[in-house]
Amino acid sequence: MAFLLSLLVLSGLLFAEPHIVIEEAWVRAVPPVSKMSAAFFRIRNTGDEDDYLIAVRSPASRKAEIHTTLIEDGTMRMRRLREVRVPAGEAVEFRPMGRHVMLIDLKRSLREGDRVRLTLVFRKSGEISVEARVRKVRMMH
Repeated sequence: MAFLLSLLVLSGLLFAEPHIVIEEAWVRAVPPVSKMSAAFFRIRNTGDEDDYLIAVRSPASRKAEIHTTLIEDGTMRMRRLREVRVPAGEAVEFRPMGRHVMLIDLKRSLREGDRVRLTLVFRKSGEISVEARVRKVRMMH
């Protein structure tokens, strides 16, 4: 009986895994002279194990980096992140003034309505690609 119980517990551990879903992906429209933009989305982990976003790629830019925005001594700064934990059963937001992906050295201008492919790389789930719509940011007064 103890053997069967151990086998059940072990099989549960073997099949425990994250299940990652990318929601509401969008990229900021920028003027034609701009060489950088930012991507935003929600990562939902509906699985039973944590995962980590470790990289992002896009054919729209030569480089993509995961960043967060901080306020230090009254000054807004960006800091590069090596990874972002996505806890099991939770969602992590990438939004303006928070975590985001910088698209650096754009290969073309990004106009409202365009689509940009993002490939998010996770430590356990591997690569997940998503199409993000380019949209203008409405400034609040």
